[in-house]
Amino acid sequence: MAEPDIILSLFNRIRSRFPAFSLESGGRPRLYLNSGAGSLMVDSCLKEITSYSASLNPMPGQITPAEKQTFEFQQQVRQLVADFIGASGPQEISFHFSTTAALFNLAFALRGQFRPGKNLVVTDMDHFANISPWENLGQAQGAEIRRVRLTPELMLDRADLLNKLDKDTVLVALTGASNVLGTILPLTDLISDIKQKSEALVVVDAVHLAPHAPLDVREFGCDFLAFSGYKIFGPMLGLLYSRQETRDRLSPYRVETNQEALPNCWEQGMLPNPNLAGLKGALDYLLELGRTVHPRESSAPPRKIFRLALEAIKKYEQDLSLYFLERWKKLQSPRLRFYGIENTARVSSRTPTFALEVIGLTPAELKKLLWERGGIIIADGNHYSAVVVRHLKKNALNRVSLAHYDGPDSIDLFFDSLENILSH
Repeated sequence: MAEPDIILSLFNRIRSRFPAFSLESGGRPRLYLNSGAGSLMVDSCLKEITSYSASLNPMPGQITPAEKQTFEFQQQVRQLVADFIGASGPQEISFHFSTTAALFNLAFALRGQFRPGKNLVVTDMDHFANISPWENLGQAQGAEIRRVRLTPELMLDRADLLNKLDKDTVLVALTGASNVLGTILPLTDLISDIKQKSEALVVVDAVHLAPHAPLDVREFGCDFLAFSGYKIFGPMLGLLYSRQETRDRLSPYRVETNQEALPNCWEQGMLPNPNLAGLKGALDYLLELGRTVHPRESSAPPRKIFRLALEAIKKYEQDLSLYFLERWKKLQSPRLRFYGIENTARVSSRTPTFALEVIGLTPAELKKLLWERGGIIIADGNHYSAVVVRHLKKNALNRVSLAHYDGPDSIDLFFDSLENILSH
């Protein structure tokens, strides 16, 4: 393990903020190594849900105190999200049932752009939430769907992406990081290249990237970005950034009486205030973490504090990834297969998410054995990134996914259990 950093020095305090670690199964601790499927909730998320559920009015307004409080609360949460991703303001942030729902809503809203003679570009690296909406709406409207392939090393084929762009490309869908491999895409450079070669709108699925690295939509240069509250230590909620300048291209689902302006045009019906409260609690936790790791910057604007927090998390998680890869290499078992970036010199290009398999065991069997023998929770399946798995000619893979509340002890317990399974 690399030299201890600030997150590691705060590790016990950080882990104590996540109540799920106190849960046990059958009298033994459980080890949750499946944060890629949904992070654990931080305590401030749970507290805010309880607090605001007792005080908020269901409907925002401008007359009564309770209505005003609810309006101001919803604006406060929008502004927090805007600060978290570097948006221009709260009007660019809308709330949805999930990221998948947000992207289907976005695809419908852009349907007028998808017509015969036009094309949309998706990638084989993506979660299907950022493929299926474009395929469904694009094909229904008569547009061509172009898919960007992976290289033999399981990287996005940049040359293939650029070759598929032309004057008729109206949209490119990218992921921030692979949901199954953990590979981080160089979004700023990719989007710059895309914009130089076409006038396409660019939409980014940042669900897997959001808990692991800073997001900055203006730095990325994207037109839309979506991510999920339940991946950043909060509740199930989809967040959509839509750049204000794109409004004239959008025709969202909207009841006639709803406002046409951003962001209300995106939101069908009442907002789930308890979920917004939980999201606020999760984002407040990240602000608190940022001020703790950089106390001299505690009075800086929230946008800077969020970046400092996520930069500290990314640095710590790179050390976790190095330790995981070192332990993996020591096993030297012919039964093991690893997929994704394994070169420790490239650890900054990955999240602590690891795709693997044990020859002779199905992914479901390995998951079951790890649970039964070690109380360890990992994932099996295609992780909604089915094209990656098909590329490997597999039906499923196991995935171990860590977060900043995991430590070297978590990795040691996983490998101790894996060695036990291999030896038997």
